This record gives sequence, C-alpha cells and structure tokens, in this order.
Amino acid sequence: MRPILLRLSPFALIIMTAPIAALAAQNDDGRDIVVTAQSADDTRRALEACLARHCPPDEDMRLTLAHAENQFVSGDYRHARETMLASLGRNRRFDGQFPVEVSDLQRANARVAAHLGEAQAYMFSLSDMRQTLESAFGADDARVLAARIEVADARRRLGYADEARGRYGDVARDAAALHQPRIAAFATIRTALLDMSVDKAARSASRVRAARAALAQIAGDGASVGVDLALVADVTLARYEREEGDMTRTNALIARFTHGEGAARPLLISGEPIALPDRTNNPEDLISNNAALQRLSPGVDNRWVDVGYWINADGRVSDVEVLRDTGGGNWVQLVENSIKSRRYTPLRREASLSSPGFYMVERYTLTAHYRNDCTGSMLRCRDPQLTIERMDLTPEESVPAAS
Repeated sequence: MRPILLRLSPFALIIMTAPIAALAAQNDDGRDIVVTAQSADDTRRALEACLARHCPPDEDMRLTLAHAENQFVSGDYRHARETMLASLGRNRRFDGQFPVEVSDLQRANARVAAHLGEAQAYMFSLSDMRQTLESAFGADDARVLAARIEVADARRRLGYADEARGRYGDVARDAAALHQPRIAAFATIRTALLDMSVDKAARSASRVRAARAALAQIAGDGASVGVDLALVADVTLARYEREEGDMTRTNALIARFTHGEGAARPLLISGEPIALPDRTNNPEDLISNNAALQRLSPGVDNRWVDVGYWINADGRVSDVEVLRDTGGGNWVQLVENSIKSRRYTPLRREASLSSPGFYMVERYTLTAHYRNDCTGSMLRCRDPQLTIERMDLTPEESVPAAS
C-alpha cells in the first residue's frame, strides 16, 4: 500500500485523541467503516529496532515513513517532520543507491512542511526530490518530468502563477518531444486549471481560448493519453462552460456514467471551492516590517479536521461527518459545505451492485505561511492570509484502482 504521505491526487480539485490504530464509524443506514493501521508505538519501536541493528538505508527510510505517517495522522506534525529530517540526515548520501526511497522521503517531508506553513521548506524539499531523481535517472525520465510538475504545482500554490505556467509549458513541450503524451497532457491540464483559478474578469482571453482548445484535443485523444486523462480534460472543459451558464457538457458527463459506462472509482465532476476570506486586501497589512503583520498573524497552530463522507453509487455525497478535529472554528463549516457540494462520476453498474459506494476520509489543515519580514527582526510570524491543506487518509484498498 502506498503511504499516505506519498499519495498524489492530481484529479481532485484531496478516531480518537490517541494515535490511530483503528477508526470505526457507523452511518444511519447501517454501513460500517473500519480503517486499521499499525499504532504509533508499533512503528516507533520498529524504527528504533532498525536503527539499533544498523539496518540498511532503504529499510530505515521505509520504517521512517511508516512512523512519520502515524505521527502526522495523530496530529503531531512537527515530530513527523523531525522524524523524516533525521532520516534524511542519515540517508541522503545514499541517493545514488536508493534514489526512489530518498526522493519519497523528500516528497513526504515537503507535504508535511506545507501543512505546517513552512513554505520555504516545502519548496526546497520538492526541488531536492526532483534533483535526486534527475541525478539518478536523467532529465528525460518520466519520473523526473512528473517531479517537475510537482515543483510547478508548489510554485503555483505559493503564489508564483507566471513561473508555474512557464514550468508547466516547459514540461509539456519536453514530454511531447520525448514521446510521453500522458505527461504532456497532464502538464497542459494543470496549465488550464491555473488559468481558471484567475478571477474571471481578469483572465486573459487568449489564454482561455488556448486552454479550451488544448483540453478539447486531449479529451478527444484517449487512445494516446489514456481514457482517464481524456476524461479529466473533459471534466475541466465542463467547468469552463458551467461558468458561462452552459450545463450541456456537465449533464452529458453525468448521463454518460449514469446510463453508460460508469466509473470504477470516483472522479470529481463539480464542486464549490473552499472560500476563505481574503485578509490581504488592506494595503497596510502587506507592508514589510510593519507591526500590523504581526498583529494580524492568525492562530493556526494545531488546527486540523478529519472529515468522513460517502460517495454514493450515483456520484452524490452523503453523510458528511467530522470524525475528529482540533481547534475548531468557522472554517470547518466551509470545508463541510465544499464537500457537500461535490458531484462525482456515478459508479459502474457492477460496482454499484456490490458496494453502496466509497467511504472517504480526508484531513484538512488550516495554516498560514511563515514570513520573516513582519517585525524588522529575525523573529517570524504568520502571513495574514489563511490557507487550507488537504491530505487523503482513505485506505487505498477501499477505493478500487482505475481501470
């Protein structure tokens, strides 16, 4: 099973107070949900035993990820990151021998750093991950091209939209030249999603036309890019059209899966984003070395929530429930509202007959990036603008792989 901290969710626009050993819940309709995993004590002891006997680096890194994952899921983000940084300190020198394992650890470290608001560490860790893979496999390797998309995603999320757009375009061109149509298509879809994220009134008309043309081409080229990416392109086109009041493509997608082929796993068709208030619209709040920044720094330490919900056979969401949370606040309701608004692809008939749907568990963390220019000293504070990080905690065995 692929560790939670390594999962990528490119198609999603993705317990008690003790560390999780098992999570059980029951909905009103009698559907039971059971998620099991090793306890944090078990993974800690396994890692300590490994280090005591001077185990091989790849085993060290595998057990590190297992323990850091338990720490993360229990809400102990800082110790999860310390666990991974200690392992990187021991094993980074083995990147030539175990490049995949080292890069996995760097990627996981980046993801936890993002939940902590450590923007620089998030960016640097992903850059290190890409460099580790490139040094081992060469710039033309598909894993390196995919890693470059991850780096571009990070730049986009940190507010460097133009740089991210350039990086996506470079990957798309390089992948096409290297006869990697799936990666080229994915990079192109990421560009289209980036251009959609711009306020509608401020969008470049030429970019929108180019994005829609590229998406239409990908949607019609399933033989080359794969049925899954062709579908993602179609879904993205439908989002553009819904903004213009045109539901034709969206309704066709729903009908296609309701009355036709169905889906082996849920794919998000539509949903409202989590709309956090913009706290940076006061120019005074953005002045460097201004005490206003420190005064406005939000209290976001240890603010996370685990949400469970069903995706039913018809693709609709039900039984949205907060399973566990720390800190609380109005932002949790914003998360719930966003999840309730989602519409996924209906399931294939054979899948819907054997299962009432899929039960999903997602972690959402309220955070804000650290910045160094808020007081005129070396002390850090949080940026006033809040962000929400998401992690899919759903056991992989509960969601069938796409065909």
